[in-house]
Amino acid sequence: MGIYTTRPVKELNLIELKELLRSKQTILSAHALDHLSSGQRKLFKEEDLINTVEKETPRKAYLQENKRYACYYRKSEGYLKIILDIDKTSITIISFMNVLEIPR
Repeated sequence: MGIYTTRPVKELNLIELKELLRSKQTILSAHALDHLSSGQRKLFKEEDLINTVEKETPRKAYLQENKRYACYYRKSEGYLKIILDIDKTSITIISFMNVLEIPR
């Protein structure tokens, strides 16, 4: 068994990403909010993450070595990085974090 990292292996253009996301249900993994405190959970809603994936266009998107996708959405203070697991019928939000820059 190999160890797959979160290292980006391919940058996707926006057309490729839109095709991957089209006509799929977006859900939040059970562990996506685990790192938030209870106070932060009151401010950050599941719907906000789902709406970001479904309605906003990321600035960059990468396929990672672990076969998940890292999408970077522009926000007022940097970027929101959302990690997605995409299969034939659904998009699962695995994790998210605020970052200052997009990797090159």
